[in-house]
Amino acid sequence: MNRLLFLFSLLLSSNLQAADSPPLKKVFISQFVEHPALNETTKGIVDILKKNYGDKIDIRVESAQANAALAQQIATKFVNQQPDIVVGVATIAAQSFAKAASLNKTKLVFSTVTDPIKAGLGQCIEKPGNNISGVSNFVPLEPQIELFLKLQPNLKKLGIIYNPGELNSIADIQKLEAFLPKMGLVLVKQAVLKTADVPQAATKLASLVDAIFISSDNTALSALQSIVKAAQLLKLPVYVTDTDAVKLGAMAALGANQYQVGAQTGEIIIRLLNGEESGSIPIQFPETKELYLNLDAASKANISIPEDILKSATKIYQRDAK
Repeated sequence: MNRLLFLFSLLLSSNLQAADSPPLKKVFISQFVEHPALNETTKGIVDILKKNYGDKIDIRVESAQANAALAQQIATKFVNQQPDIVVGVATIAAQSFAKAASLNKTKLVFSTVTDPIKAGLGQCIEKPGNNISGVSNFVPLEPQIELFLKLQPNLKKLGIIYNPGELNSIADIQKLEAFLPKMGLVLVKQAVLKTADVPQAATKLASLVDAIFISSDNTALSALQSIVKAAQLLKLPVYVTDTDAVKLGAMAALGANQYQVGAQTGEIIIRLLNGEESGSIPIQFPETKELYLNLDAASKANISIPEDILKSATKIYQRDAK
């Protein structure tokens, strides 16, 4: 009898403790597509949340596999499950949550969105409103092009592959078209609608240009190795904004540390979970720019990188280094 009373008391105590424990915080993340830059962004978000909450948080991550319709399905499912915060990693994933956030059905934090205002993810940088805040991965394009010209002084025609359905890519192209002529450069555009279109587009574009530049376009980045392959056949360099893509064969990148962008995003999520008003936190931008170089890619393009640029690099990839 005493044993039964003891077990009953133990069970009652356990249930009371469970009742007294605060519910798990829920953060659901939709990542538009898997490629190194976005993977690092999501990793940064998850790491900072786990560091602060340990096992007191429920984090779920799903990929839309570069499919806008699937991104919307994920968004609808997540909103219906009523987490504390939804997170959209990349523009299309974030846009999929925007309407629900504006209707006060969820709180949205975006990450790695090039132009959040044009993408409809905020009324202004200082106070985005509509239950939205987040971190852009935008870094100015002019310094990147200046770097490419230092690496490749004979550069005249710069090719770019982009998906016209990605507003982040359209924003980049508009900026490039505004200032490239002043630098004596011509922008040659090649549109793609899906990842499967990229290899053929890259082969065609490589025959028309002196170098290929992939900025924030997720469709192109998810098939970057096919672009590198087409460029290397003609001894052309591939430049990127995403530093994490350099290890895949791009020659150079001057851009944000995507893991740090994710960590910044995680800090905003924590502020909201701690009670700050959704929509009142200013949109943030990368805190630093980093230069990544790939010496193997430079060798294949017959490009010698100046010593001063080598010394300023944050990271250098060289497979044959001893």
